Amino acid sequence: MVELVLILLGARLVRRKWWLVGFAGAAWCGLGLFFFVNALVDEFRMRPIYFAIPLAIDGALCLVGAFGSVGGVRLLRLGKAAVLTALCALILLHPWKGGMIVGFLVGTFLIADGLWRGASAYVVRPAGWRRACIFAAVEVVFGIWSYIPWPTNWEGEVGADIGTLLVVSGFGACIVAMRLRRLGPADPVAKVLTRGWPDEPDAPEEGVSDDGAEPSSSGSVVVHVWTPTGQLVSIRRSVSRYVAAFDEQGRVSTGHAALEGPQVYISHYPAVEIDRSRADFHKTLRATHDNDVPGIFQPSYAAERADWCASTLQVRIDGLNTKALARFWSAYRRDTTYNLTDRNCSVAVARALDAGLDGLFAEAARSPAFLPRLLLVPELWVAGFMRERAASMAWTPGLALDYARALSHLVELPRRLARGSQPRPEATAR
Repeated sequence: MVELVLILLGARLVRRKWWLVGFAGAAWCGLGLFFFVNALVDEFRMRPIYFAIPLAIDGALCLVGAFGSVGGVRLLRLGKAAVLTALCALILLHPWKGGMIVGFLVGTFLIADGLWRGASAYVVRPAGWRRACIFAAVEVVFGIWSYIPWPTNWEGEVGADIGTLLVVSGFGACIVAMRLRRLGPADPVAKVLTRGWPDEPDAPEEGVSDDGAEPSSSGSVVVHVWTPTGQLVSIRRSVSRYVAAFDEQGRVSTGHAALEGPQVYISHYPAVEIDRSRADFHKTLRATHDNDVPGIFQPSYAAERADWCASTLQVRIDGLNTKALARFWSAYRRDTTYNLTDRNCSVAVARALDAGLDGLFAEAARSPAFLPRLLLVPELWVAGFMRERAASMAWTPGLALDYARALSHLVELPRRLARGSQPRPEATAR
């Protein structure tokens, strides 16, 4: 989520203020350590009400925002408000039982998340997969510890869990700050936050100033997604949505994603169909160079629709920097290599969206109240969660679809705050 906020703020702002990110991360770590240590000391332990107050405020804001929303956004905000309200009730009405239940919930989440991250990293084998497995194991250990009443017999469980989460997120922000120090004068923020970003020419394009500022050209794009299920028989709904689906002959479909803009059409496809039989599919999932194959770039949506079929879902995103997006695509398409999990159609779409998002909220961030309001927007957290899932596994059409849906509402935030306008419907289906 921190990475997405930095992308929205833009390279021009972040390049000058990278040290603020590091300072904020260090302060966040310090606050987490204070909560953690405080929870272990009976004499100085903070009362649970101090943790429930910010949760109650966030829940109330989500509830108010839900009445001004429509469609899936309204359900998302109502769901978040309900979860936060339930946690507040547990903490305030039954402090001891609330601490135990919170410990079980946090432990379950950490164990499930750690196992998912570790298994995904081991199967996909992206760059740094061993380090990802170690972090996943540490996360599972913390999850198991949340099930154990030692050392506070659940009385300090809320503070200990919150402190642990703050330390982890703060440490991550410090790592991001160190990466931002290497940001070049004409590089987007995503280049130092995303592995495998295409190399661009050393000389900035015409119109790009020495400090990296680039004249933007605001426009709309449409993300097309062909879901992996389609007419296939899905084994499990969640797997078929985010990974793949199997047909009756045992062949695998992973779906497809493309992006249609005013100047570009982004669609990366293997030049020769990859063998995706059920028996060898686990080998095909590895993001190693032995799975690299030649790729091709489809010329347009009309050509792709005529050659195959119409996309299942379309998501329109307004206000992106189309010049930055075209610049990314010009650099990306110099290498046609296709890899099912490391350099596929969804990777191209997601990174193109990141390029177009760079600096989108730079002007709005001049207001001191904007960033706190941004952090309370559920779509930001959803989009950040999709990025985290993709980083630990791979970008798939299902993840790209949900990422685009969240961004389609998120990019309208400055206009909604200024004009009080309502968000559009999130997607259309055929």
